[in-house]
Amino acid sequence: MKTDNEKQTVLAICAELAQIRKDKEISQQRLSEMADISRTGLRHVESLKFHPTLYTLLKIARALEVDLPEIISKYLKR
Repeated sequence: MKTDNEKQTVLAICAELAQIRKDKEISQQRLSEMADISRTGLRHVESLKFHPTLYTLLKIARALEVDLPEIISKYLKR
């Protein structure tokens, strides 16, 4: 079972990935294609409706060309 701190960490990572997508001006549809995940799945990640798997986060980060471990480490140091 996830603690509140763990949940907040996952939510912060999801929010940061969503912001990176927006900053790069990539649509949800395009990113879902690039990451090979469903648009609905991506929308759920970005709207913080569910906690994605590490595999899903890696696929999104890879498609955005960002370093997921670096993003994660920022939130684990809190």
